[in-house]
Amino acid sequence: MILKAELIAIVNKTLNRGYSTTGTTLDGKITSALKDLSQRGNFLQDEFKGVTIIDRDYYSLPANFKDLLFVGMKSSDDTIIYKPLEYERFAMYKRNIYYSSTTGTPTRYTWQSGYLYPRPIPDVIYNMYWWYAFYHPEIIVIDEANVKACDNILFDDIYRKAIELRLLYEVAEGLNLDADAKKYNALYLLDEIPTLKINLKTEPIIAAYRDGF
Repeated sequence: MILKAELIAIVNKTLNRGYSTTGTTLDGKITSALKDLSQRGNFLQDEFKGVTIIDRDYYSLPANFKDLLFVGMKSSDDTIIYKPLEYERFAMYKRNIYYSSTTGTPTRYTWQSGYLYPRPIPDVIYNMYWWYAFYHPEIIVIDEANVKACDNILFDDIYRKAIELRLLYEVAEGLNLDADAKKYNALYLLDEIPTLKINLKTEPIIAAYRDGF
């Protein structure tokens, strides 16, 4: 687990500062660093399970949604597993729906503006399974309480160095330490991010589902 106090300690040591490791002065910059890292690749991933509604052609995507990596369907009692849905461009989806708005077992999907659109439109209730990437949220709900992102960092330890470098860049830039800001940003963008992307699984679904997919 990556702790806020640890990140602040790195800033203090590296930039010779005296920020309190229990204070809130750097909360905004830590949150900004987390959001920026999550924008650079599909590093944060989760699954969603829901159900379709008969004749409904759109479904809300999860909060902080970034990208869909896999969409699968099962029968409502989970006894029939259908082939994973194939992605199609939104323009193609709109054209096909315009010419044929038939219902049936979905075989394709697209997404746009916070909604997923299966095609054909579901004719019965199906169980939906999504594996998706998301942006690091600013607020996380834990036991019905709102917790700031910097106090509950979702990234695993492998992302520690990247977060440190991005935070050092943000703090140095705010202090007008231009040379330091440029150095840490270069290390972040040219060293850490490419390395993390190389190590990122391109097919997370292989390890994500344990129930038949």
